[in-house]
Amino acid sequence: MLAALLGLGPVLASSAMAADGAALYRGKCAMCHGPSGAGRPGTFPPLAGRVGQIAGSSDGKAYLAAVLVNGLHGPVTVEGQSYKGYMPAFRALSDDDIAAVLAYAATLGTMGTAPAFSAQDVQSARATPMTADALREKRQSLAVVQSSH
Repeated sequence: MLAALLGLGPVLASSAMAADGAALYRGKCAMCHGPSGAGRPGTFPPLAGRVGQIAGSSDGKAYLAAVLVNGLHGPVTVEGQSYKGYMPAFRALSDDDIAAVLAYAATLGTMGTAPAFSAQDVQSARATPMTADALREKRQSLAVVQSSH
């Protein structure tokens, strides 16, 4: 109540969202992509520095939200390395939780301010389900992703 009276509600909510994103990352992502987002050679691509870079455009943010909502399987290439892991769909998580984990992942290996994600970004991804093939095609259309091949 005091936080609301002092106008700190949005600040505290933002901090809570960041903390939730870190906890969600540790519980849902770190076992494959590693605690620091470094990935696992040949299986799970690195996220550190990549998520924030891809999220620098609205198309990139939409792609990342779609990956978490729909999952992704099949080969991908990152920085000249091929990966053949399986990313499960996290559709069961709330829009706020997916936005929080994406916001946290965007901070990994990122210098400066990482792009923000909102529940609306995730709602849009949910409204347009995509197959793994469609996601890989969308990925190829992103200039930032292509430059790393």
